[in-house]
Amino acid sequence: MDQSGLSEDVYWALIDVANGLLSGAMLGGYYALIAIGLALTFGVMRLVNLAHGDMLIVAAYLAVVVLQFIPISPFLTLILVVPVMFAIGYGLQRFLLNSVSVQSMEQKGMSTGFGLMSPILVTFGLSIVIAHALLGAFASDARIIKNSLSFSALRLSEDLNVSTLRLIFFCVAVAILIALHVFLRRTHAGRAIRAASDDAEVAPLMGINTGRVNAIASGISLAIAGVAGVMVGMSRTFQPFDGPVFLLVAFGVVIVGGLGSIFGSLVGGILLGITQVLAGTYFGPSAQLVGGYMLILLVLAVRPQGLFAR
Repeated sequence: MDQSGLSEDVYWALIDVANGLLSGAMLGGYYALIAIGLALTFGVMRLVNLAHGDMLIVAAYLAVVVLQFIPISPFLTLILVVPVMFAIGYGLQRFLLNSVSVQSMEQKGMSTGFGLMSPILVTFGLSIVIAHALLGAFASDARIIKNSLSFSALRLSEDLNVSTLRLIFFCVAVAILIALHVFLRRTHAGRAIRAASDDAEVAPLMGINTGRVNAIASGISLAIAGVAGVMVGMSRTFQPFDGPVFLLVAFGVVIVGGLGSIFGSLVGGILLGITQVLAGTYFGPSAQLVGGYMLILLVLAVRPQGLFAR
């Protein structure tokens, strides 16, 4: 018997569950960080950005370039990476994607089905172009953003530990969600984005420039993807063609949390992370992906729109 009065087997079983829940929640924050931008673009513009994962890799490589010229903390690279990613998102949406968006197609009298396919095909093409451009610029060698926290853990108790890096990711994801919520609810630009999302036809009649609003939303989406990309680069190796890996993660999160739901991204990420960690703990590492896919299939079967769909 241990000091708590539990038998040793029960005690360690509870510790395994606690560690699994804690590690899964932290992993979920990491997943949410990857998916928030995708959820935002779908919620505002009904745009499924197939280049979202590649944009994360672009941000990671931008951080690598910054660190080659300026020896600073990887976290400080965000000061340069985030504005650059915002500019890329704003420019792509304003000068390319707006012309093939669902709203634009509807205004031109084209069918909704065609409107949905056009941005998907455009972003698919962007994904291919970005991956090959990165390959040409950086070759296929695996890179990682070196940092002092990769193997650091925060001890909560004698038997409970949490990865310092993943804890930071979780806190950053929550901070971004809160900031995004405040922006969308309390600022003029945020209310304009919500209005354009609710009714793209009526919004222009109220004096809202939907093209500019969509560009701002896309810029914010890629700015968040920039944060996620730097975090990804700090936690694992990455290569030019790794974008689809993170796109699948983002899709899994938004499917569970609900397409277009910002808050659902965090909940979906946490549920997916916990499911994967517990599956790996009790059924072996190979069961992690299977557990995640089973959760996605379960949500699709019971609630196809996701837990917090809007």
